[in-house]
Amino acid sequence: MPYGSISISAPSRGISGAAATGTSPERQCRNDGCGHGIGLTLPGLGREVGGNFTEPSATETLPGVFVILDFMNAGDYMVSIVNSSAWIIRGQIDKDALPGLNFSPVFRSLMRLRGLSTPEEAMRFILPRLIDMKDPSRMLGVEKACARIADAIESGEKIGLFTDYDVDGVCSAALFHRFLVKLSSQPPVVFIPDRALDGYGLNERGIDELHALGVSLLITADCGITSVCEVEYAKALGMDVIITDHHEPEGILPDAYSIINPKQHGCPFFGEDLCGAGVIFHLIVALRACLRNRGHTQLPNLREDLDLVAMATVADVVSLSGMNRILVKEGLNVLNSGNRIGIAALVRVSGITKEVFAHDLGYILGPRINAAGRVSDAMKAFDLLITEDEATANRIANELHILNRQRQAEEQKVAKEAIAMIEAEAHLPPVIVAAGTNWHMGVIGIVASRLAERFSRPAMVISIVDGVGKGSGRSVEGIDLHAALLSCSHLLKGFGGHKMAVGFTIDADKILPFAGLLEGLVAKMQPHEPLLEVDLRISSLDLTPELIRELDMLSPFGDGNPEPIFMMPSMEVISAKRMDNSQTKFILKQSGRLFHTLGFSLNGALSSLPRYVDIAFTPVIRRASGYKYLYLALKDLFPV
Repeated sequence: MPYGSISISAPSRGISGAAATGTSPERQCRNDGCGHGIGLTLPGLGREVGGNFTEPSATETLPGVFVILDFMNAGDYMVSIVNSSAWIIRGQIDKDALPGLNFSPVFRSLMRLRGLSTPEEAMRFILPRLIDMKDPSRMLGVEKACARIADAIESGEKIGLFTDYDVDGVCSAALFHRFLVKLSSQPPVVFIPDRALDGYGLNERGIDELHALGVSLLITADCGITSVCEVEYAKALGMDVIITDHHEPEGILPDAYSIINPKQHGCPFFGEDLCGAGVIFHLIVALRACLRNRGHTQLPNLREDLDLVAMATVADVVSLSGMNRILVKEGLNVLNSGNRIGIAALVRVSGITKEVFAHDLGYILGPRINAAGRVSDAMKAFDLLITEDEATANRIANELHILNRQRQAEEQKVAKEAIAMIEAEAHLPPVIVAAGTNWHMGVIGIVASRLAERFSRPAMVISIVDGVGKGSGRSVEGIDLHAALLSCSHLLKGFGGHKMAVGFTIDADKILPFAGLLEGLVAKMQPHEPLLEVDLRISSLDLTPELIRELDMLSPFGDGNPEPIFMMPSMEVISAKRMDNSQTKFILKQSGRLFHTLGFSLNGALSSLPRYVDIAFTPVIRRASGYKYLYLALKDLFPV
């Protein structure tokens, strides 16, 4: 049975329920059943849509349901909430926003809502440049680490790299490996732990293996910030240890030769939510400069490896603002050039025939790379990313594709059992804690993600083997899971992670009190019902091909750069069809234009639907049979 009790549920807004299977304007349909010949076709995308819309006044409030923020000086806004089930409409269309930019009023108003107060700021956001990156040598610990690594390279010392088994860890290892190989230096000895045998983090088995192979300089990637005992063990064997990590530090830091982690106290990069590969990339950039200063001339072009940084950044679900936006935007350009044989093979086997988008990294390519570490050996994914042989790349890519299917089967099995436990309870808890015997360790993290998404609350999934549970947790916006585990640490054998994702070990007899304590902690973190924030109220006439192209400039979307959400009032419900997955697809009409929606979780019977509804949505472009179609990904709807 699941542990814990009720959770913060989504606000009740009449007939609506959970958020849509949502996506951004960049997301694609690859014959995945979204339908053919459906949706409003746009020019360049399909059929023309256009027209003008008179914006609501700044003080308009839709009775009892919505509130629009008043414009004030310097682009500030004033909130006035009508009731607890309100949608907050953050702004209004302002034709004078960001004058001088040749964009639609809707897009200029949206950019100003996102804090871009000048045309220059807006263009820097739309067109991020590598030249705007911070100097990596300023990151705490980088200069000392570079000097030590440069010494090792010049003396031929054997370097070992201990990394994690997920996309972030594998890409981190591939980045460092490729850098040394391009320098014509001996490649690092890479150790990736076995998820089931070793679990997460630096461990003595890996240290022993690297030491036996002659490693005297050990570098961690995407792990190590809490490995106090393990670092002491490596030092006792005569190793210098450089830690690179992005997870939250806990208490006393390891006594390593150097620690590079933007989250450590006093680091000038504090607040930059880099993933592990992002940290390694900054180290490599600074190392390249260090080697240049020492007289090295044959140095690699690091831009060529930004595809790996983009892959890791999106897959690890870190913020897509600040430097991460620059890295991902440029990394996608590199990836779409098709120069990396391994990724190109994975793209082909995954069925992607067009341009690769950020969504594809997180939902199509990333899971296949992750599948190696989840149900087999993560070294297979590493080998794919470093190979220069096309036949090898095709062989490994096909193997990862098959492993991903196996992972999906295991995931569905565990998810089905966990959901049955949850639905058997009388009410939902503020945090879901589901535990089962011998659940596959390789899928509990992704099942936790699915549960958090489905039930709109944090989820912890625990696999119990021989009286010990290994757990993985995923959070939702506003809940810092890592902080919650800190307060539960006396019940745990060990834990680590960050605010959105955690891993932990716990004795089986401690799971029930752990769930009870966690319930109270999470309930205090988000004591009020969340309100849906809508960016702008628009008309169907505003959904032009021009706006769709402009919205794509804001991508990639994610934490720190959310998808835009619009509101359209008084949409006529032409039809509503319940699908096999219990979601509902609508055909809606306004101003003579028909709009098809993606699947939406609807509470209540279809027979109770009114004729007109107000909707909150994100516009989405899907491809099918060589055409592009516009869909509305519903976030909420309300009867008129």
